[in-house]
Amino acid sequence: MKISYHHLLNLLVDKPSIEEISDKLFQLGHEHEIENSIFNMEFTPNRGDCLSLIGLARDLNIFYKTNLDLAIYDQDIPYLELNFINKSKTECPKISFLNIEIEGEIADYKGYLSDYFKDLNINKNNLFADISNYIAYELGQPTHSYDYSHIDGDLTLQKNKDDCKFKTLLGNDITLKSSDLVFSNQGNIINLAGIIGGDDTACSKKTVNALVECAYFVPEAIIGKAIKYDIHSDASHKFERGVDPNCHEKVLRRFIKIVSDHAKIKKLELHTYSDSDFLKNVKLDVDVLKINKILGTNISEENYVKSLTKLGFKISKYILAPSYRSDIYNQNDLAEEIARVIGYNNIPVKNFNLLPASNSSQDYLIRSFLVDNGFSEVINSSFCGLNSDNSIKVDNPLDSGRQYIRTNITNSLIENVIYNEKRQKDSIKFFEISDIYTSDQSISKEKRLAIIVSGRKDHNHQDFSQKLDEKYLKSLFKEININIDGLVKIADRANIDSKIKTPIYSLEINIKGIYKKFEGYKIRNNTENKFVEYQPISEFPSSYRDFSFSIQDQSQINKVIQSLELSKTKFLKNFYMFDFYQNKETKLTKIGYRFIFQARSKTLTDKDIDESIEKILAPIISLDSVKIPGIS
Repeated sequence: MKISYHHLLNLLVDKPSIEEISDKLFQLGHEHEIENSIFNMEFTPNRGDCLSLIGLARDLNIFYKTNLDLAIYDQDIPYLELNFINKSKTECPKISFLNIEIEGEIADYKGYLSDYFKDLNINKNNLFADISNYIAYELGQPTHSYDYSHIDGDLTLQKNKDDCKFKTLLGNDITLKSSDLVFSNQGNIINLAGIIGGDDTACSKKTVNALVECAYFVPEAIIGKAIKYDIHSDASHKFERGVDPNCHEKVLRRFIKIVSDHAKIKKLELHTYSDSDFLKNVKLDVDVLKINKILGTNISEENYVKSLTKLGFKISKYILAPSYRSDIYNQNDLAEEIARVIGYNNIPVKNFNLLPASNSSQDYLIRSFLVDNGFSEVINSSFCGLNSDNSIKVDNPLDSGRQYIRTNITNSLIENVIYNEKRQKDSIKFFEISDIYTSDQSISKEKRLAIIVSGRKDHNHQDFSQKLDEKYLKSLFKEININIDGLVKIADRANIDSKIKTPIYSLEINIKGIYKKFEGYKIRNNTENKFVEYQPISEFPSSYRDFSFSIQDQSQINKVIQSLELSKTKFLKNFYMFDFYQNKETKLTKIGYRFIFQARSKTLTDKDIDESIEKILAPIISLDSVKIPGIS
């Protein structure tokens, strides 16, 4: 989602710089990138309340003074007589309808509305659709506007009974499935609820009488539907993550105010249908001791209450979460709020011993054995796009390209190999331990270990010229007395999107059958206390340079190696020794090193690489007994 810095600034009394706001957003857990003056936001599934200007400003209220009072229509609104039948109150427990009719000319869009389209580079449609889009951006609540002159008789919300054709307001024809939640009029479907409206009742530039729908759908009723029909829907994105069920009146009064800023209103009518028992306020104890125990902090109750209050919580004898915070359930959630306020990086560090939950299991020993032998563990999605005879299909997939639960792990590992080969990786050793599910007459589950290898055996002078193959895998498992004859497969490169032609060898077995073989295995490399910091992966190509060092004086060997191992330059990504040869007769030693260069923001030029090489080789060139062919 894109949010304009200048639009957000209008809600902040303080006027922090875009860099300051960016830092605070990251502290609050809102990851983003800055493109010119636009925040390109990424949100976790449970923070739908922040998918708007007001939502972000509410969170920033912990750091800055804010002004969240938007101008709204404040007069009484007559009751709307609408023949609406809600047959899906479980999926939609609250819904409001506003009938608004205008007359006369529509004025040019005022500053705030005009800026929305200009700053975010969005196309305009018509007054009612444009205001619906702006309201969703400003307040986070989707609305849908129908041309009221095209609606006749009862309006019904229900689950679709039969598969049928539906033409969206974008002009696309899709086949709706039974059980989809839809609005219908006179038996005709006019809206795929929470996703997209229909072409027959869509507003146009000629529309003067609109029916505005403002609904609360439970997220489970909407999740996966947009992807299922390959529809890009901002409304579904918000409904899936949860909207505020108590915002309807404010949203529709804001809608009326924006209409009144641009046209003369002839008629207004409003009605809300609500199941009063559906919303249960979350009520939690004020327990600052529990919060401090969870976080390892020493925050006072006064500061605790003050922080939650600034975030919109109501506090008296109990803590009441605001209705827009559907992610708050327990004390752990409140602790997370305080952690965001303090900043995770600012919470004092305390050492403690924590053994992995799987430390006593064979899974842990198997993982350790493979890591000891240079393998990297990967965790792939359990869903895929490949349909086999015994695949299980998901009704509402989050990704239309991954509708099935995978029946093997190897296909996922092949995708990992392709990804790494396209980034010039020439030694690939991966494994994954995961459950796979199949369906014949019933659903069955099986836990498997899958291994895949390709390329060089390793990046050192002993293994550089050796290849990873079936012989390597057999030797590996022979160490623990496991026979894998006939189990190793070679991937068909003809169906793999990669320019590399090195054979890919894989192995996939039921893990239960090998548990006993690992009993008593002694872990060689204990990595539990080693913190590995995440490093972003560059999308730009890497380049390498190979150098051979001829050393006549053997006393200089360690000095050369130490100098190279301490190499640090701007674009140096990795380096390793790939050759080591000593001539006993001439006492000449030759060492081969490969240096790999890569940048995060550009493709390196020869000049960039040459400058780095000069810095690496400078200490070596000064040694009298060392020669570098081609340089000295």
